[in-house]
Amino acid sequence: MQQGQTISFLMKLITDRVSTLFSLRAEVPVTAAQGRVLMYLEARGGGPVSQHDIEQYLNVTHTTAKGLLLRLEEKGFVRTAFDGRDGRVKNAYLTEKARQCREELSKHIDAITGQMMSGLSAAEKDKLFELLQRVYLNIK
Repeated sequence: MQQGQTISFLMKLITDRVSTLFSLRAEVPVTAAQGRVLMYLEARGGGPVSQHDIEQYLNVTHTTAKGLLLRLEEKGFVRTAFDGRDGRVKNAYLTEKARQCREELSKHIDAITGQMMSGLSAAEKDKLFELLQRVYLNIK
């Protein structure tokens, strides 16, 4: 490591760079955080997914999740509605516009991941993933 750098600082630099690369490459007008919301909703079948579930998945505050959903709704990628059975629960749903962008988002995520993992063997990638999971669990 370079003088003055810590592992946590290096991880922050990596996260910031991934966000920048995502914004520069994406033809879909969403931020990296918004893209994570869209991919999560897609993985959950498109909705309904509660705002609380999104908060938990992304490990963000209520206010942050609310802002992400609001901006995605303004862009036409999601719609939100209060749950018919429990009016306290706000659910998010993918729109057709978001479904049409899924492939483009996946392509950009795969390209960035490929760039990050360039030069690493399959065993090194597996080990890195394992170690990062352990680091995360240690601080969760």
